[in-house]
Amino acid sequence: MLTPKRQPKLEGIFAPRSPLEFVGFALVTGMLGLLSSGNLIGLVFVPLFAIAWWSFDHWRSKKLASATSYSIAKEPPCPAKGLLLLLSSYSPRSADLNNPAVLNPLIERILHADAPTEADFAAINLLGSNLLPQIKAVEYHAQGGKLRDVWCLATETYETVKGSDVAAILLEKYLRLQYGTQQFDIHRSPDLTVREYDYARLWHIVEAVFRQSGYKDDMLLADITGGNKMMSVAIAMACIPPGRRMQYMDTPRNRYGNPLRQGEMSPVVIDIDPILHRQNEH
Repeated sequence: MLTPKRQPKLEGIFAPRSPLEFVGFALVTGMLGLLSSGNLIGLVFVPLFAIAWWSFDHWRSKKLASATSYSIAKEPPCPAKGLLLLLSSYSPRSADLNNPAVLNPLIERILHADAPTEADFAAINLLGSNLLPQIKAVEYHAQGGKLRDVWCLATETYETVKGSDVAAILLEKYLRLQYGTQQFDIHRSPDLTVREYDYARLWHIVEAVFRQSGYKDDMLLADITGGNKMMSVAIAMACIPPGRRMQYMDTPRNRYGNPLRQGEMSPVVIDIDPILHRQNEH
């Protein structure tokens, strides 16, 4: 693995970690030695050096203050044309459905039905499940009138380990029931599915969506509400370039962390451009 070459810095003169910084350190030390012996060069150099150092420190302080002179507040995102949804393995969050022997036949019925009904989804408590944030996210952007594409990013089922690819099918079927097939396209395929914790492949998938969707980056939104933490990190990595944004579905909670009103959610935009790219604008 190649180690990037370290660029010398002015402050490194006082704590040298490279040959060039050591040269600077030696020159400063020599000048101070001249001063201590009463040499005229040292008497001139030290005040000039102090003024130069004060000027540099003052400039750096102003630059740092400018880079952090912004405030962060919860704000809703502008309606997007494309929405990337990160999904977790389906959880009905209902005591009556905790038994797989009860839940799995109900899910299988939906998976194999050409046109599942509201009653089918109510039977698995879909609107009380962990898919509710994604459903609410689609609802918000669909109401904005611009949504044209939804990508379902999921983990695959491996042997006995249930992935979120099943949740992706449930979500797609429910969205088809609610919105039909004309309002927006739903993208769900093995190409959008990764092994659990394969954050490297997920990063490549999200990057490919941004590059190949046909939309400008600021017309897409990546929702990081679902999935495990490593998957959320992978999406965040793909959203570092300027113009890319994320969102999460926020639920008002009391001081104990419990939702104030069941099912109430609203999207909050995460825009990292002011943090990572503000300096490049000046």
